[in-house]
Amino acid sequence: MEQKWTNKLNNDEFNLISDTWYPILKKGAIEKIKAQLANLGVQMQDNQPHLNYKISAGENYQNLPYLVLDFPKISGPNFPFVFRTLFWWGKPISCQVLVRANLFKNTIDKIISMSHPNTLFLIGDNLWENDFNSIHFKRKSDLSDFDKASLANKDYFKLVHTFEMKKPDNLFEEAIGFYENYKELFLTS
Repeated sequence: MEQKWTNKLNNDEFNLISDTWYPILKKGAIEKIKAQLANLGVQMQDNQPHLNYKISAGENYQNLPYLVLDFPKISGPNFPFVFRTLFWWGKPISCQVLVRANLFKNTIDKIISMSHPNTLFLIGDNLWENDFNSIHFKRKSDLSDFDKASLANKDYFKLVHTFEMKKPDNLFEEAIGFYENYKELFLTS
């Protein structure tokens, strides 16, 4: 009697492992995305040459590959702020501002008021959360007075703008405009 395999591959999985095109195509795409992030990092660094950017990559954030650009690069657990751009395979691009609340307490109301109505604010406690559909994020337009006040009492708070990929030659074209909106608050404080 023939043994039945319990870990049988489905047709998509079998076709994927039977060819070399996927790993080669994926590697090429990741290299190009990393180069686009590096271009964005250089643009951000142009006006602040004393600050450096850092690009990080991984293969398994909730089972998907990702690339992250941090400007300025995070140098320790008590960083004042960071502009973070996240490419997460199959997900919208996200531009994020992570802010150490006690250093910018006087500007939190200004940050909220100058944000687009669809800007997401992290109301949960996990600063590294990136599931923007979770209950831990609220759109600016949905923030209660309590939510706004609680942002000032957190160690860090985070705001996020997401956008769909539009052009293959510049996946991150909206990032500079997003960061320009906030840079005066953080880079001159």
